[in-house]
Amino acid sequence: MRALLRALCLAACALPAAASAQGLRDRAFLWVLGDFRAPLVCVVEGTPRQALRRVRTYVTPHSARPSVRVQFYDLEAPLGTSCGGVSSQLEPNVIGAIELVFQGRTRPDTGELDFRNALRRDGGFDFPIAQGRVRVGPAGVPKEDLATVDYTGGTARIESVPPGSDTARRLASFHADRQLRMELTADGVAKLVFELVELPPR
Repeated sequence: MRALLRALCLAACALPAAASAQGLRDRAFLWVLGDFRAPLVCVVEGTPRQALRRVRTYVTPHSARPSVRVQFYDLEAPLGTSCGGVSSQLEPNVIGAIELVFQGRTRPDTGELDFRNALRRDGGFDFPIAQGRVRVGPAGVPKEDLATVDYTGGTARIESVPPGSDTARRLASFHADRQLRMELTADGVAKLVFELVELPPR
């Protein structure tokens, strides 16, 4: 818990006016910041191997508006590899970044209460995707051959994983400091879902 609070404090310094104003928007941004992993099982040359997809969420640099960027890193899987999530569903390679904004109250005097009430009521937050072009396709295909998919104008739903849920049970073996579920949706494109863990430092 102390490590998480320190991380939130450091992140707040990078958000516009966050040091003096912690409205709901800033607190929602701080809540999603982190360097996460999405557990996968990849079949390489017929042998199942555990893998971790990296998903990093950080304050968008040099942005004219308060926003957060979600970076998806190449799986770098050998040709012919197939990957599935811990729920056994087939998982694509996703490479690129999306930029998230937030529409909500920004009053610093009620920010903490607004944040707690929203998280208790909804379990997470819906972030409009201001920009979002990513490469998506099979894990074992060269990244230059992957299709570019535009999620701009869509929504990133980021929520806590409820204790005792199927997702929590799937992720329990990673003993993560935090567990989040991210769902990307936009008109005319396939939904993407990521079950994320923030692993303790080694």
